Amino acid sequence: MYPLIPGDWYLCFTCQKCKGRQVLFPDLSRGTARINAKYIARCSACGHDDAYDSAAIDRYQHPVVEASS
Repeated sequence: MYPLIPGDWYLCFTCQKCKGRQVLFPDLSRGTARINAKYIARCSACGHDDAYDSAAIDRYQHPVVEASS
């Protein structure tokens, strides 16, 4: 897994076995494009392989941490 960049968008899935949330890859559309695909992915937490279609894929925007003054 690569480091998540504050403010960037990502496509995610929830593992069908352990229910852990996993990042697939960056969402280059920044949350605007319609997802019309099926991905086979392995959970990095439990190793479970499964297929995830557009209904099972979520978008996530990594929060921006405001600098305290």
